[in-house]
Amino acid sequence: MATGSERSFLNTKKMIIDIKVPQGWQQLDDKQLRFVFRLLNQNVGIYELQALCLFKWAKMKVIRKEGAMYIVKYRKQVFALSALKVAQVIECMGWLTDFPEKPVRLSRIRWHKPVTADFQGVPFGTFLQLDNLYQGYLLTRRNDLALEMARLLYNAKRMRHISPDEETNVIYWFTSVKQNFARIFTHFFRQAEQSEGNTAVSYQALQKAMNTQIRALTGGDITKERQVLEMDCWRALTELNAKAADQEEIERNTRKNTK
Repeated sequence: MATGSERSFLNTKKMIIDIKVPQGWQQLDDKQLRFVFRLLNQNVGIYELQALCLFKWAKMKVIRKEGAMYIVKYRKQVFALSALKVAQVIECMGWLTDFPEKPVRLSRIRWHKPVTADFQGVPFGTFLQLDNLYQGYLLTRRNDLALEMARLLYNAKRMRHISPDEETNVIYWFTSVKQNFARIFTHFFRQAEQSEGNTAVSYQALQKAMNTQIRALTGGDITKERQVLEMDCWRALTELNAKAADQEEIERNTRKNTK
């Protein structure tokens, strides 16, 4: 077996084929990301997704499938690979079944360039807008909501349309951003999850949650609202996380004193 990012397997003709495949979302370039997003839009199974990515990135062409065998062409040679051998190789690509641990996105949509992948420097107000649109998209799957997200994420007010793979890019990106935030700002996001519960969140509930976040940062001073919305979202979430941690401490002490 090859080391590092290389993976090897033996075909029916006893020929060793050494191939290099990406070992995580962070290693994918735009072309590879679009390929994955395109497959996701086709609702392929997880095994098929991994297998097709393996063949694509290893520069193997699948000529046809015969039962449990793949007939492939590689460097002008045609041979058969069993589904079992393919399954053994694609174990290293299990990361494709999860959202990116660290935010990744297409480096551009047409000529439009995106904000930073991890949202460093993104205004808190923009993050709130995106979260509102994102929650609406999860409930309705409306393309216009994803398009509005793309306009904010790619600084493209005049963007008129996005392709299905670009739509998936937007949703995967923001999902990974929120998951990353949840790992970093644990107190605040745990508190938010407890307040929202597991049921579908209405638009009114989202507005209430946003207003609560803003009020927590302004201390109820409406004159500070603009300043808060323009604040770097990392800084804002750091403050909200600290407030949530303080609240948890108060509640713990209250429970102790009432026993």
